[in-house]
Amino acid sequence: MTQQTLARVREREPTPTKSCPALPQEIWWLVAQELSNRLDFSGLFLCACINRGLASLALPLLYSIHESSPASNAHILDIGTSVGLWRSIISSSLGETLFPYCHWVKTLRLGDLYSLLEDLGRDSVADLRAHFFSPPLQKLRILSGRRRGLNLDAIVIEVANKVTECIRTAADQQEKAVGLTSLEGPHLPSANLPGWVTRLSRLTSLTVRDGSVLNSQVAQAIRENCPAFKEVTCYWCQGSDIDVQLAGFFNGLGSNTLEAFTVNSLNMVGEETFKALSGHGLALKRLGLFSLNRAAFGSLNHLNACLALEKLILEAASDATQLQWEGPLKDVYSQVVHWLESCVCLEELDFQRIPQGTEMLSEVLKAPSVRLTSLHVKTDDLNPGLYESLRCQNSLLQLNVRIVDEDVLDAGEVGRCDQFVDAICHCRQLRVVESNELLTISQLTQLTTALPTLEVFDLNGNLIDDCFLLPLSTLSFLKSLTVFGPSDFTFDGIMEFFDNLGSDLDARHEGFQLYVANQNSEFKFSAAEEVMLADEIRIRFNGKVDINYRADPDELHESDFSD
Repeated sequence: MTQQTLARVREREPTPTKSCPALPQEIWWLVAQELSNRLDFSGLFLCACINRGLASLALPLLYSIHESSPASNAHILDIGTSVGLWRSIISSSLGETLFPYCHWVKTLRLGDLYSLLEDLGRDSVADLRAHFFSPPLQKLRILSGRRRGLNLDAIVIEVANKVTECIRTAADQQEKAVGLTSLEGPHLPSANLPGWVTRLSRLTSLTVRDGSVLNSQVAQAIRENCPAFKEVTCYWCQGSDIDVQLAGFFNGLGSNTLEAFTVNSLNMVGEETFKALSGHGLALKRLGLFSLNRAAFGSLNHLNACLALEKLILEAASDATQLQWEGPLKDVYSQVVHWLESCVCLEELDFQRIPQGTEMLSEVLKAPSVRLTSLHVKTDDLNPGLYESLRCQNSLLQLNVRIVDEDVLDAGEVGRCDQFVDAICHCRQLRVVESNELLTISQLTQLTTALPTLEVFDLNGNLIDDCFLLPLSTLSFLKSLTVFGPSDFTFDGIMEFFDNLGSDLDARHEGFQLYVANQNSEFKFSAAEEVMLADEIRIRFNGKVDINYRADPDELHESDFSD
């Protein structure tokens, strides 16, 4: 909000009268806090427009949650909104705004700024580009190369310099910690990162695209200036020396200070990184290692000191899914099982295509010390002992089992689905069951009877019709139903399902969503019927219905000839 805008707002400020007394500032503070808790950005903005006093209450809250607002990603649909947001933050770092907006920002997502600058480079938004770089931001229009396009990396670096410098100056002047706790960016050069970190005494988390920018110098800056730092996220970690370099970063933080580490995609970390992470074993609560290569699995046992874990996600890279734990790896396998059995604080476990992962889980889940609330399994194979071991996990609230290999799914041994249903019926606290196992009506009835508090359910089967909806309609808390298998639902059948759900006055189906993924084309609803279904679920439950149809084989055959 510029000085001119606020001046115009103050000209319209109502004067309190006896018939319309002003509310105490404390009440407005509570209102603003509630709007912030609800992420009601429009409400906070309207509060800020009432008068300067309320602006001083609402604007700090508004900017403290700005990264969650539609304006933060408005470059996707409305570039102008995103331009206004970033101009206000950057201009405030230059002292050119009425309020110091950048002091209130808690999460600086430079990746969003980078995306906005990419959009501003298009010829179709020349007017918005000119507005963004108008005074006082004219010096940010940094060009590069012979084509004289925007130098995006240089602009983002300059913005980071200005914002972090402003925050540090304010902290020194006020003799207290100010603002930013989380820094994220697509290009945070290792030459600049230590300097930025030094200025951010309240920094708690760092998100980088390339993990290679994290080194011992960055760690030293964090250790000396950011006592509350606890979380690192990397989009990828690649490079011939990334394992040693990242280990140096973690060792440089000081022992048992890191609480969360995640690598989201391409990943070449291994033994040295795992050993360094074990130096945070008493503090590390959340660990996510995606796309682990074959060599990394051979060193996984070096995480055995990480015993405070509450959430663990492991994913194998495509070349590691068929790894055999043979020879020297047999001992590693046993040590990994023992490590997981020793994680007594573990609540959420996610295994994605881990080699022999279901065999490993069949041992771990039986351990009396392991009591999960959430289990996600994505697997190419299925060890017979997995479902039996699920019977021991009666604290589970969420269960997701996805069998990737269609042959494994279709060729399940006799009784496998019975074993699956029988096992999860022992987990009576389950609220979410997502699986692509092929269920029959009798198995579904057994499941819904044993788990009356289910809220989210995925249904798969060889052919699903209206009869499957009857046992599902007995679930008083159902909020989401996804039907993956081929279905022959009728209009009357779904309407009756809605009637049955709504007949229980004590049921809680607010926001109910029905997604049908593979309705057979022979049972295609008319446009009028689809409208009626959408209206019915909206009126009854404030919900939504989404129905997708399988391609008609005859139409596909005809299209072959038409080509």
